[in-house]
Amino acid sequence: MNALRSNLIILTLSTFLLGFFGCKTVKKATVSPNELPTVVKKEQDSKPYINAIRSNYILNDSSTATVYLRIDFKNLPEITSITALNDIFRTSWVLQPDFGIREKLESGKVVYDSESTIIKDGDYYLKFQIPKLKEHPTAILVMEFIDLKGSRKFTNESFIDFSGLRINQKYGMYLESETFPIFETAIKSGKSISIKSNFGGMGTLYLKKYNFNSLPALSPMSTSKRNELAEVSVEYVKTIKDGESIILNEAGNYCISPDSSSLDRSFGFVVVDEYFPRLVDTDELSGPLSYMSTNEEIKAFRDSLEAKDILDLYFLRLTNGNQAQAKSIIKSFYRRVAKTNELFTTYKEGWKTDQGMVYAIIGPPSSVQRNGKREVWLYNQGQSLNPIYFTFYRKSNELSDQNFELVRYPEYGAYWYPFVEAWRTGSVLE
Repeated sequence: MNALRSNLIILTLSTFLLGFFGCKTVKKATVSPNELPTVVKKEQDSKPYINAIRSNYILNDSSTATVYLRIDFKNLPEITSITALNDIFRTSWVLQPDFGIREKLESGKVVYDSESTIIKDGDYYLKFQIPKLKEHPTAILVMEFIDLKGSRKFTNESFIDFSGLRINQKYGMYLESETFPIFETAIKSGKSISIKSNFGGMGTLYLKKYNFNSLPALSPMSTSKRNELAEVSVEYVKTIKDGESIILNEAGNYCISPDSSSLDRSFGFVVVDEYFPRLVDTDELSGPLSYMSTNEEIKAFRDSLEAKDILDLYFLRLTNGNQAQAKSIIKSFYRRVAKTNELFTTYKEGWKTDQGMVYAIIGPPSSVQRNGKREVWLYNQGQSLNPIYFTFYRKSNELSDQNFELVRYPEYGAYWYPFVEAWRTGSVLE
């Protein structure tokens, strides 16, 4: 009888897993550290505000670059034309050094019109040009959005590298028939894409599909070091031209390279299935659990031939057979994992990155301090406790200039383990 009851619980939980990961989720409107770190908004705010920004840029020639923004405005009044945005927000930009005194190097205003702005799926896409700085190979682009009626200012900072050494600084990746480059590095399989420069005729590029030992991030307390790109095996190399359409049907790791025999200065991206950023495959679902599991539990995942069964048993054991609590943990945790994939995917899935690990376990930071070389995430714990700080340094590699590595300390254990225990006991509040 007990065996029968156990099987029934596992079957019901499996059905829930499949139902949860097989259906669509509603995208939450949240301010993320990768999008708009300097804005703190009230949930019930009725005034216009900016909920999130994604930015990108492409060098045009030796003198200018084009900046592309995807802006999620909230609570905008009904407008009859794009130009009406100029009466709601005054938008400007400033280029500042990415080190030392943040002086104004160049500045300008941005005008919303039919040539610079389009609306798609509720987001506003904006493009404008900035000068290429001759005496500064890198800079910080500071965007300012002033709410003219509410007297509020929203800011966003992004890093600009004028060197043009990397593929993604000279080319954009476009979906078929789109006029703005995509802002993500996760491409759905079967989609037609093209790699384009802003002035054409850039010559031959190389599309590569490759494999490497992509592992979950090391814990914040770890003292180990590893180079996951030390051993990369290239499956195939294909020559492509500027503007040529490509359809990639096979999920996996890809990059665009300037050299047929090297990965150096490449642009890495992933081709994903239709469910991404959610994880649906049972073999994939166990991966992020390494952040909240014991060494014995992780070993059980790796050694098991029945991934689904071991996954079911894992959550039931955490909750002592409490099926409702197990469902709650599953729903909350994998929603958080999907958000890390949405925010932090580069040449590998977002949940595998250092930032994705911290976000998955602790959640979105209270605030983010950013310059060109690092990000500092601050988590407030109330008036009686000191805030927690996580510092991530930009560490570009062969495949990405958006790779950030956590500065690890053994002392993080005093903060980390209570959050892990909260996940294991189902007491995480979202």
